[in-house]
Amino acid sequence: MYTHPRTNRENFEVVPYPKEKYGQFYQGDAYIVLHTIDIKGTKKWDLHFWLGSQCSQDEAGAAAIKTVELDDQLGGVPVQHREVEGHESSLFLAWFKKGVRYLKGGVASGFHHVDPDEPYPARLFHVKGRRNIRIRQVEVGVGSMNKGDCFILDCRSEVYVYMGSASRRMERMKAIMAGNGIRDDDHAGKSKVIVIDESASSSEIEAFFEALGGGSPDDIADEDAAMEDAAFERSENNVISLHHVFEDDNNIIQTNLIGEKPLLQSMLDSGENQQDCFILDTGVSVYVWIGSGSSKKEKVKSMEMAAGYMEQKGYPKWMSVQRVVEKAEPAVFKSYFKMWKEPEETVGLGRVFTERQISTVSVPEVDFDVSSLHSEKRRLLRKNAGPAFGFMPDDGSGKIEIWRVEDFELQPVDEGTHGFFFGGDSYVIKYTYEVNGQEKYIIYFWQGIASSQDEKASSAIHAVRLDNELNGKAVQVRVVQGYEPAHFLRMFKGRLVVFLGGKASGFKNVHDHDTYDADGTRLFRVRGTCDFDTRAIQMAEEASSLNGDDVFVLETPGATYLWIGQGASEEEKAMGARVAELVSPGRDVQEMAEGSEDDGFWSALGGQADYQKARDLDKPLLYPRLFHCTISPAGCLRVNEVANFGQEDLNEDDVMVLDSGDEVYVWIGRGSDDQEKEKAFEMAETYIKTDPTERTLASTVLLRVNQGEEPAAFTSIFPAWNPDMWEKVD
Repeated sequence: MYTHPRTNRENFEVVPYPKEKYGQFYQGDAYIVLHTIDIKGTKKWDLHFWLGSQCSQDEAGAAAIKTVELDDQLGGVPVQHREVEGHESSLFLAWFKKGVRYLKGGVASGFHHVDPDEPYPARLFHVKGRRNIRIRQVEVGVGSMNKGDCFILDCRSEVYVYMGSASRRMERMKAIMAGNGIRDDDHAGKSKVIVIDESASSSEIEAFFEALGGGSPDDIADEDAAMEDAAFERSENNVISLHHVFEDDNNIIQTNLIGEKPLLQSMLDSGENQQDCFILDTGVSVYVWIGSGSSKKEKVKSMEMAAGYMEQKGYPKWMSVQRVVEKAEPAVFKSYFKMWKEPEETVGLGRVFTERQISTVSVPEVDFDVSSLHSEKRRLLRKNAGPAFGFMPDDGSGKIEIWRVEDFELQPVDEGTHGFFFGGDSYVIKYTYEVNGQEKYIIYFWQGIASSQDEKASSAIHAVRLDNELNGKAVQVRVVQGYEPAHFLRMFKGRLVVFLGGKASGFKNVHDHDTYDADGTRLFRVRGTCDFDTRAIQMAEEASSLNGDDVFVLETPGATYLWIGQGASEEEKAMGARVAELVSPGRDVQEMAEGSEDDGFWSALGGQADYQKARDLDKPLLYPRLFHCTISPAGCLRVNEVANFGQEDLNEDDVMVLDSGDEVYVWIGRGSDDQEKEKAFEMAETYIKTDPTERTLASTVLLRVNQGEEPAAFTSIFPAWNPDMWEKVD
């Protein structure tokens, strides 16, 4: 359930705001906006106080105080946001799907009855933005317009929607939505909406300019390149830092740098520092974190302390500021920390699954049921299974074709060696399967860690070429050695082995290849959760390659060992035995538990040495997030988050990045230009580089999908999905 109780400041008292005016803000006022969501009986709140560009300092201060009072009434758990006209957070804008409209004046001029018989002064609005739109009232006249944007001229009986000749399709759609909103909200649906674009009649164009007070299309200024739709650019150069903020004995704000990326949850010390607060500076926004033991005075002064911090840093006053409290931190806040201890009862593998997402996974429930994992099974999945749990289009029984990159061209791989890969090479895999009698395609391009940059680039280029041959109907998936996604593992049914070295001329059997060296010693790490997703990776033949959480197969000229780490499960032990037969066929296997190794074992590895005993698996649970990617006229990549997203936020003119919390999808809109398509994966890679958690380019599975060919794993992340939506608006 969503509610938008809103108030504005009238003589420093809080008064209700008419619901029919939600989304309209007078520039001379301050407002409080409370958004409530009920998730299975648990309420969560976002509490915003909005400051108009012309509101007084007293009104701004009163709004902040009243916000704290409302926060106290709700138990002190809402996330507080300070919003400034023209620089609102994407979350704030997302609550108003019709867009926000800035009106001149304040409360004195804002609440009055309009007599339908009185002359109605025309109002001109500048529509800006392709995602969450802002509608600003401007002076009526051709001088207020430009060809790059859309404008609305409200004449009461007629509402003209003017499409700038250089405006893009999504901007035009949003402008029409805004025009319809003015007709319905301001004029009770009695106005006529007239669209002025290339197809408008000469009489309609003439009537528009007459109502505007004169002028013609030739008098409208060219697109202003300086007025970018994107206000911020997510830059990999942003320094993410955590600061302890407090007042000294002279009531002067002091800051102490606690740490920079990567951040750990333990840095938030609510013990001896519980009367103080911490500030998380992301470079584009500021979070104020309040310990659960903080006093009421501390909570009241937290925003003031943030303002003092921002002044010291020289940040603009409109920079986004949010206040969060201990044990009620939002997912976005937690995502800035590399490690985060979640409650034990929380089910998750680094991401949050919805029931709708779980229902799309085509894996038998007895094998992998995310919704009913017990702690040991969940631990096994978190440490060993391939990433991209949500992308499971079928059970892996489809048709597989594999090519290896040789001299920048693709050479077919013999079916008998499917599942055997070399870390010094790159491969392209075409997977064909059926859904309701219709063929679907996935193109994986697998890149070995020792493969050359040219080979990796060639694999990506060939993946695009194969997709083009399939008329853009394939999902492209980039896979890096060691981070094969769950579906990729399932395709090979426990027969995935990655060898060191390169292919040379290929091999006919497991012992006929480049990595079978003179001493006949090889070490393989075995990882997996069941028969279907097992993999074996050849490691350097040294003790430091071992890990107490896993199972290893060590082959020497005289013996084959199955080494069982103390943290390995019975399932992994059984899988290790099967892998030993695969990589060292025809041998008797000697099982050896960690700590009971003989001299022959250590001698084969060059002697005993330190190795990793276990993995730290705590990391923040991540919720899906959607990002809009564009390339500015100067050629700079701009990435902006879309909050509270739905299918309608997928911009057909551009590239979008959907981060499920596990895999990262690159969605290609039909109207995106060639440069954006070419840079699609580069955009996603830049986004991942800025990720404050432990995710890396290598560990993240990237999937490229084209508009209209979205897999179920992608569509299930959206609250609702209409496959015919775009066809209906064409």
